[in-house]
Amino acid sequence: MKPDWLDRKEYPFKSKYLQLKAGRMHYVDEGEGPPIVMIHGTPVWSFLYRNLIKILRKKYRCIAMDMIGFGLSDKPENWSYKPRAHAANFEQLMDHLQLEDVTLLVHDFGAPIGFAYAIRHPAKVKSIVMLNSWTWSLSKHQSFTGTSKYLVGPLGKFLHSKLNVSADTLIKDLFEDEENMPEPIRQHYIKALGRPGDRVRTLTCARELVGVTRWYDELWKERRKIQDIPTLILWGERDKLIHIEALQCWKNFFHESYVIPFEEGGHFLQEESAEEIANYVSNFVQEEIKKRELVHHH
Repeated sequence: MKPDWLDRKEYPFKSKYLQLKAGRMHYVDEGEGPPIVMIHGTPVWSFLYRNLIKILRKKYRCIAMDMIGFGLSDKPENWSYKPRAHAANFEQLMDHLQLEDVTLLVHDFGAPIGFAYAIRHPAKVKSIVMLNSWTWSLSKHQSFTGTSKYLVGPLGKFLHSKLNVSADTLIKDLFEDEENMPEPIRQHYIKALGRPGDRVRTLTCARELVGVTRWYDELWKERRKIQDIPTLILWGERDKLIHIEALQCWKNFFHESYVIPFEEGGHFLQEESAEEIANYVSNFVQEEIKKRELVHHH
């Protein structure tokens, strides 16, 4: 089933599929142990997590899906692509997998998708790992002015401005900090966006990101359900897409957060620093498990 452009040495995982109303959703489920569920942003796919999964699957059960429209999932023409719809799909996958004591690992637009799930099932999510993610709805509720500026920030504008370019231009611009990214790797992001010559249709996502304040507001009202979940924040400080102010917002948002800044890192730490990230994630998850066991013993 896998496309011929996919390098199995780079992405040596067994493909699994969940049939949804919107189409077939592709995901990988590797290793055994405490579950770590990884959620990608736009316009990439689970391939971004491949090096993390290769390391973490030795001790953990690593799950990473491709949102509908991305990666190896179906790309239906007439589906909504609204964040709310992606969140509903993610929830179906989680129902299907029946996981407990989950660590959610979110990045970019994957954050609201993951948090929507955590808000509905706070008992199932025991910890959160966040990589550079833009903040939703913080704008109106804090001293920031101009909702959209911080709501989707430069990421939404960036994607929006790329709706009429080809996939390779989009990916080149998106990964512009990754000068050393080998061309074959870059091709895995380009090819996953669909047929050559297609405009980047699936980026209706980008348009939706700008227009969905109501959904973010709903999440925001329920925020206290997730603010006490222990959170590890790994942040590339050279991110051109997400302002450093977002990091401050997240620090204020979570009551128990540990921040690891990567001074040289950009938006895609998963490509740049997979081994370091895997170590931080593993230590953090182990610590949280120990803390929970102590509580049980008392």
